[in-house]
Amino acid sequence: MNKVISLRIALRTLLGAVHSRVFYEIAPEDAEYPLGSFLLSNSYDDGTMENFVLEVDGWDSPEDGDTTALETLMDAFDKAIHKQVIRTNGMAFIIYRENRLPLDDPDKRLRGRRIIYQVRTFGGG
Repeated sequence: MNKVISLRIALRTLLGAVHSRVFYEIAPEDAEYPLGSFLLSNSYDDGTMENFVLEVDGWDSPEDGDTTALETLMDAFDKAIHKQVIRTNGMAFIIYRENRLPLDDPDKRLRGRRIIYQVRTFGGG
C-alpha cells in the first residue's frame, strides 16, 4: 500500500475516534456541524524521507457565535495526533504540529479553525 493511502487510513482512524463527522478533503454539503476534515496538501522529499503537510480543519455553526465547542474539538484532534507515531505496512509516520490558524468563510455564520502539521515518513514505497 502506498504512503498516502496508509496515512489517510491511519488519520481517519485517529481523528474518527475523536469525532464521528471527519472527512477527507471535503465534507458533504448536508453534513451536520460541528465537523472536521483533513487534507494532505503537499509533500516533499528531502532525500532521506518524504514529508507531508497535513491540514486539519474544524467547522461549526454556533447560533450564538460561541466557538467553545469548536475550540474543544480542535484541541481533541490535536491531542489525538500531535507527536503521534504511526507504524503500518512497513512504514512509520511521525506527526508534529506546526501552527494554528482561524479560517474565514463567506458564510459568516460559520466558524473555522485549522491546525497544520508536518508528517515525517520513514520506509515504504
